[in-house]
Amino acid sequence: MGELHFLHATPAQPWRVEALGAMNPAELGEAFRGDEAADWLEAAAACGLVEAQLKLGRMLLTGDGMPTDRRAAFACFLSAAGGGNAEARNLLGRCFENGWGTAVDRDAARNCYRMAADDGDFRGAHNYACVLATDGCIAGALRWFERGISAAPLPVRRQMLKSLTHHPRCAIRAFAARALESCPVAQEG
Repeated sequence: MGELHFLHATPAQPWRVEALGAMNPAELGEAFRGDEAADWLEAAAACGLVEAQLKLGRMLLTGDGMPTDRRAAFACFLSAAGGGNAEARNLLGRCFENGWGTAVDRDAARNCYRMAADDGDFRGAHNYACVLATDGCIAGALRWFERGISAAPLPVRRQMLKSLTHHPRCAIRAFAARALESCPVAQEG
């Protein structure tokens, strides 16, 4: 998967690119939360900052704070995945699976999910397991479901297990029911 650079600091605001290098972490955090967050994120993404590419990609995919642009979101995820970000690899897989900003490509989705799972992304492991289950590889799917669920935060873990109790494959439903019984309940508080 090659790196795709599509974002460039706008010629009217090249100062943002220079300013990023001088900001401390607190200043960066504030810039990425303010009214001009999209402008700062775009500049940071153009500089190759993987976390900015990932955040901007999510915003473009959902239309959070800016118009939805799935092609640009795909390009952000592709760049961040090329930078080694496991979450971006999973999101790139979702783009390939659903045709968000690119053509549907089941093999590319599978490969992205596998790379994300190998890198420890719990959602990537879950999505890879779903692909394996669809392909009839139930033993492999169960191994990856278990890895993904064990790495997921507790509320997400319970949610994943609950959804798997409705899976069409009885072995996966049984796995989810057993795991859900032994899954601790999150403490509120």
